[in-house]
Amino acid sequence: MNEPDRLDLPVDLNTIDESGLPWAFLDAAADPSMVFPGGFIVVGSGVARAVAQVVDIADGIVHIRPLRGSVATNAHLLTDHHLAS
Repeated sequence: MNEPDRLDLPVDLNTIDESGLPWAFLDAAADPSMVFPGGFIVVGSGVARAVAQVVDIADGIVHIRPLRGSVATNAHLLTDHHLAS
């Protein structure tokens, strides 16, 4: 998969719950084993993409903290298998 098309977890970045963080369902992840607290993943919806840190997972709900900047800018935080180059 081409890096700009990568999406580990579909998340509407405007959907925020009482925690103040965007969230999504873990079972929507491309590979749920790669989504763990403290890890960095590519999230987004439509053409919008961002690197985010997984804050917590509870009852199948993943809370994330999106990072500022592009996926390319933050690619060094992703695990090796995410990197295209």
